[in-house]
Amino acid sequence: MNRQIIWVVITCVLIASCGGEKENGIPVVNLEALNAIPLDHRIDQLAKDTTFIDVTLPPHARIDQLTQKELGLLKAAAYRFYHHVTLENNQYRIDIKDPKTLHISEQVIKAYEQAINNTNHFADSMSKVGQNIELPAVDEEYLSKLLQ
Repeated sequence: MNRQIIWVVITCVLIASCGGEKENGIPVVNLEALNAIPLDHRIDQLAKDTTFIDVTLPPHARIDQLTQKELGLLKAAAYRFYHHVTLENNQYRIDIKDPKTLHISEQVIKAYEQAINNTNHFADSMSKVGQNIELPAVDEEYLSKLLQ
């Protein structure tokens, strides 16, 4: 229950903070919604191989407006990206030496990086006002849900 509340708060922050990004055509990445919407096809192979992933969404696109193909591409990209994210001192850290090794377009990587930065900023700002929240770790359970 506590974990669900944290994800709802993070989701709201991500939606609110990505407003400017949408107009530039960068995909809006709502991690909780992305994880929650099931696919009608398997993406295991795409998520784990080196096929290049690029997703261009129209301005103001929302998760519920994505096609199953677009959703699958974003989930496969998230699976690859979040294998390089750890939680240290209640902050997400990205450890990607060479983004090209992910085989994901630069705009998608930037969208995920922005989502991480927004989440970290939110956790910091809550801590400064005395409301500490514990960010959930990106674990195998979360990553495996992206494949569904």
